[in-house]
Amino acid sequence: MSTRQFHHIGLVTDTEKPGEMYFDMLKVWGTNPDDDPNKVEWVRFAPDSPLADTPVAKMPHTSWIVDDLDAELEGKDVAVGPLTAAEGVRIAYFMQDGALIEYLEIKQ
Repeated sequence: MSTRQFHHIGLVTDTEKPGEMYFDMLKVWGTNPDDDPNKVEWVRFAPDSPLADTPVAKMPHTSWIVDDLDAELEGKDVAVGPLTAAEGVRIAYFMQDGALIEYLEIKQ
């Protein structure tokens, strides 16, 4: 099992937020949680986002950086992914005890 490090809390919104960036691969706007003192990432989904009809667009999540995404997902109830979010960044979401969790792997 790899190391896990807390990265952010993701909150869904339908309003534009200051400083949000567009992630073309997922058709999602998101803020940088490093710019928020509480590590909040606001996410907003385009209607044609591949995530629009998934739990990711409907509920908050916590996000954790992991060393090996594939190994960490073994035995998990994966809801979405793994997906490439940006160059060198892979993500996946799974359900645990009714909560949505994101694992984030950064290889750069």
